[in-house]
Amino acid sequence: MRSFFSRIRVSRIFLLSVTFLTFVIFFISTIFSTFIYNNTKQQLIESLYIQAKAIDKLVPELNALPLSNYDAIVNKLDIEGTNEEKLRVTIIDKNWTVVGDSFIPTEKLSDIEIHSPETRLEIKNALLNSYGTATRISETTGEELIYVAILRDPNDQTKGLIRVALPFNYYTSIFNFFIYPFIILLILVIASSSFLSFNVQTDLRKNLDSLLRNTQKALKGKRITESLGKKDTQIGSIADAVNNISIRLNSEIQQTVEQRKEFGNVLDNVNQGVIIFNKNFKVRFSNDIALEMFGKHQFFLNEKIKSKKLIKINKLLKSTKDNLSAESELSVKLSGEDKNFLLSATKMETTNEYILVINDISSLRKLEELRKQFVTDISHEIKTPISVIRANSETLSSTGAIKDPKLAEKFLNSILNNSERLSAMLDDLLELEKIEFGGLVLNRKKFNVYDQIDLILESQQALADENNIIITNYIDKNISLKVDKDSFTTIFSNLINNSIKYSRKDGNVAIKALQNKDALIISITDKGLGIEKQYLNKVFNRFYRTPKARANTKGTGLGLSLVKQLASRMNAETEVESKIGKGTTVFVTFPT
Repeated sequence: MRSFFSRIRVSRIFLLSVTFLTFVIFFISTIFSTFIYNNTKQQLIESLYIQAKAIDKLVPELNALPLSNYDAIVNKLDIEGTNEEKLRVTIIDKNWTVVGDSFIPTEKLSDIEIHSPETRLEIKNALLNSYGTATRISETTGEELIYVAILRDPNDQTKGLIRVALPFNYYTSIFNFFIYPFIILLILVIASSSFLSFNVQTDLRKNLDSLLRNTQKALKGKRITESLGKKDTQIGSIADAVNNISIRLNSEIQQTVEQRKEFGNVLDNVNQGVIIFNKNFKVRFSNDIALEMFGKHQFFLNEKIKSKKLIKINKLLKSTKDNLSAESELSVKLSGEDKNFLLSATKMETTNEYILVINDISSLRKLEELRKQFVTDISHEIKTPISVIRANSETLSSTGAIKDPKLAEKFLNSILNNSERLSAMLDDLLELEKIEFGGLVLNRKKFNVYDQIDLILESQQALADENNIIITNYIDKNISLKVDKDSFTTIFSNLINNSIKYSRKDGNVAIKALQNKDALIISITDKGLGIEKQYLNKVFNRFYRTPKARANTKGTGLGLSLVKQLASRMNAETEVESKIGKGTTVFVTFPT
């Protein structure tokens, strides 16, 4: 018996069934008991109404006898039921005075308060309808009664009223009509649910225990050998599905192991470092190249990277979490040697893992430094011959010593032009080197932007007139800026010069400015041929010139690079927008 109740106690089927059926029984019992209760009460009221009408015929009119005789008459009409419940009969005259009451002795009638429509609801309702009723605790007897009152003559209120009442206990009615039936039904439900759930659960538990053992075997990769005894269709289908899953899972696990081995071998043989992180940025895998790049004991499997030298990797992974991919450079000192790495991180959305690919670009950085040094050295080497070429060309050009003046002038002018070009290149290179190595000292002064642009335009006017190009300064005359004035002049001299050189003849150039609370944006727009989209991110590189620029104009390829470096020194930003056939706009944004 104890085993039976212990199983019932833990059975979810039992609890759910009892809960559901209890709710249903409660709902149905409430509805039916309320209906029966209201119906029974109404029947009692109608019965009292009939009795009141019968008593009215038995009691003489108020003027026929002395008032003291009416109490004796109603006492004789006092009827006692099977439950020892007595019918209370009350006679009320036209002045709302009680002249007879079966529950009150004659000598105490004078102490009863006036029973008027204002104090008794059943009397008030009797004046409005064929009868009035009310349920309350009697102030006279202290019992809960249901009252019914009628006028003795509906057309003559002076003939008084007859009122009858019977005890009506609310709580006893609730118990009889609701609680008692509900308890009986609940006991029957619990008993039937216990019996049914015990039988169902016994078979179900056996099948589920067997299914659980089979599932655990499948999770461990073992073959399922146990079969279910008595099984229903659904559990049998689940068992078959688990068996099929077990077979497929074993096959896929074997394939995954083999693929992981091959994957590891491939990653170990590539020339790039590869580290795989889980969603919490802990290292799951690292190939040998990555370990060699950073050195041993810089990071460990199943742990986050904690080395201060490599902490930038964690920041890169956080950026990748939001943007799916990110790149960054890492410069560290390892074993006494400066190392530069290019880090590329990608998030795999299917597994929420991160792949970090590491490229050692230390050699590229060294080559870049060598190239910069080479530019500096060659600039110093070519300065002297350039000066000589220029001096000789000026001498030859001015004296006319060459016999063939036309031919001599042609070659001499070529020498002069090339020498000037080399000289300009040298000056630009030296200026770039000075900026990059911190040799440029900025002198911040406040000046009017419109006026300074106008001065630059005056110096470029001859070139503009030569190409018949109109340059318009649209900048507000009240805008001022506090930056290095010489650097500002150099930047816009180069940009305006470029806009003239690369504009079509008879074209125009517009210079505008937009100021907000954070920055001043100055733009120079020409109506030239435009720059192809693939070249836009290269125009600020040293010596870089687009194919069209090389074919149609002269230049060193250092002007925009100088603009970029000077702007960067002043914490300004440069940007280019261009459309083929429509022109180019260069933006320079100065923080304010």
